[in-house]
Amino acid sequence: MPLHSTSARQTRKRKLSEVEPVAAPLPQPSTKRRKPEGHQRHRTPSSFWDNLSKQWLTPRALREFDRRTVRPLPLLPPDPPTLKEDHIAELKRFARRGGPSLSDIRAYPEPETPIQPNPTMSSSESASRSRVELSSTRNTSSRISTTRKTSAYDAGFEQHLREYSIYLNNRGPKPCNWEEINNRLGQQRASLSPSQFSEGQFESFQQRNEEAQNEAKVMSSVFPVIAGNANIPSQEDIMYTNLAPLTDGTITAPKPDFYDGARLEQLDRRVRNALGRYIVPSKNFSNPALPNFFAEAKGPDGSAAVAKRQACYDGAIGARGMLHARSYASGDDMEYDGSAYTITSTYHDGTLKMYTTHSTQPAEPDGMPGYHMTQLNTWGVTGNLETFRQGASAFRNARDWAKEQRDNTITRANAKANNSPGGLSGIKSSGRNLLLGFASEAPSQASATSVDEAPYTIESLSQETLFTSDTAVHESETSTDELAMDVKTPAKRSSRLSKRLQQSRRKRRNHDVSPALF
Repeated sequence: MPLHSTSARQTRKRKLSEVEPVAAPLPQPSTKRRKPEGHQRHRTPSSFWDNLSKQWLTPRALREFDRRTVRPLPLLPPDPPTLKEDHIAELKRFARRGGPSLSDIRAYPEPETPIQPNPTMSSSESASRSRVELSSTRNTSSRISTTRKTSAYDAGFEQHLREYSIYLNNRGPKPCNWEEINNRLGQQRASLSPSQFSEGQFESFQQRNEEAQNEAKVMSSVFPVIAGNANIPSQEDIMYTNLAPLTDGTITAPKPDFYDGARLEQLDRRVRNALGRYIVPSKNFSNPALPNFFAEAKGPDGSAAVAKRQACYDGAIGARGMLHARSYASGDDMEYDGSAYTITSTYHDGTLKMYTTHSTQPAEPDGMPGYHMTQLNTWGVTGNLETFRQGASAFRNARDWAKEQRDNTITRANAKANNSPGGLSGIKSSGRNLLLGFASEAPSQASATSVDEAPYTIESLSQETLFTSDTAVHESETSTDELAMDVKTPAKRSSRLSKRLQQSRRKRRNHDVSPALF
């Protein structure tokens, strides 16, 4: 082989080895949306903190303190330029030709504004003053702040309830029907007898409780064993968006984990129209109304204190609704009877607690009624079978008792609506539009028959008549009830329906048939 061929081949190899390696492609920017710098959490309204008589050092309270007291330093004007005339002429000429290129500083972050603390936190005036000073730097700040109402997870929530006469721990007189409620809760249940609920079933309940590691699992797996099967209208995890605020509107609407109520068609349309903001909790009219039995549950890592605050809030909402309904039924401005008609309960890590909530007269003429939560009893339902039977029996008996109070109130309110066209005659409203009258009557006798044995029956009559209940006692004339609070029926339809009603009543009188409840 010729020498020059070998040398040329070695030269080609050396050139290939000397080629620089290809640079790796640059990583693509992440498509994940970044949270802006200085992002703030939701802020509690200022009026919530201003109305508290005592401030708790919670994280939210400290953030509100910083918001009111920390203000940016005012920006100082730059010093006046000291340029010679020839320099000014050159700058003007440079500017006429387009000026410098700013491509190198594009997207460069702006410097942070230095801040100085102000040691005072007097009132909302400081907040308004800081907002004015911050407005000048609003365009250069990436700070985001939104307002959110306070919930039971904040320690200031309990203080806020106390400011409006809603008390978690009643240390005053107990409800007048205290003994009646306790006797009813202590009754035995056939469904929990040894023949119906064995030791093996109790061990299965213990295992379910151990496996339930969050609130959702507790409500879906553990809670149904305690509640049992009852033909009572109930709902879970529904936010009460249709009710009037219980305080000043700075706290969240209640959202009980579980509650019992009445079917909306049980209530006369005139009762619903008059009391809808107090007894119809949801705009979805398929959810039960006039709730007076509630349950709140937490997982093993949940807070029992939060569950108690939620139960107190729920109980006050239920007691207010029963107060309005009973005042409507009485028709007179009567004194409070001091009895409880609402029961709440909490479940946390195997411990079941039950409470009553009763209303009291306002401390001032134009004030709001007081609502007091009183503990009934506590059961460690995972300890042994006998304690489970006692706790579960009390829970189920409480549901039955609450239903009896609710049905009795509805029956009397419907009768009042039928006897009084206006439905609200004789009831005086306070300065806060609250019905302060309370009906005085003998406590209802406990029914010997369980609720499971007396189910409601609802029949569909026609396209224009939605519901018929065969368990009602008094007659109602709401045949065109669309189950809406303020829905008006067109005039033509009303005339046709009125003629139809007259014909129907004439037929009933001729055939001596008792009228049905529409």
